[in-house]
Amino acid sequence: MKANHAELGLAVLDSDAPKGSFGALISETAPTKGVIELRFESLMRGYAGWQWLVTLTQPDKRKPATVSELHLVAGENALLAPQWVPWSERLAEFRRQLKAEGKAKTDAEADELIKALVVTDDIESNNSESDSNQGSVQPPLKTRVRQRRVKHSEPDEDQEPN
Repeated sequence: MKANHAELGLAVLDSDAPKGSFGALISETAPTKGVIELRFESLMRGYAGWQWLVTLTQPDKRKPATVSELHLVAGENALLAPQWVPWSERLAEFRRQLKAEGKAKTDAEADELIKALVVTDDIESNNSESDSNQGSVQPPLKTRVRQRRVKHSEPDEDQEPN
């Protein structure tokens, strides 16, 4: 039965993963009853230490396994991106660095240096707020909304409802 699982995993990788991006079967485990996880080595450039994970389900041993999921997951020795650091913390660190190097004495001076280093795609001006309305269509200053009044007729009290 295990050979069938490996064959099914390879068939899934052949059809859904990029060609040449997977290698040999690393492991086959059953984390819970009716679930089979197959791990294949990743041969994709830039994904050293990563593994393809094919999850199969087979609740009834008499029936063939079906494919549930296909993932590219990080292995133990995988190259991962560094932890995310909020912009405010990176900016504070850069300010401290500018002060330590003697390029700025205060935070205000460091901020001016940082503004000079910022690269923008705007050729005409770096101040996008002041130029935000130039070249665009302005809405009319005063708009008059016409209200439609509907006359309601009162029902006759003499008539009985149907």
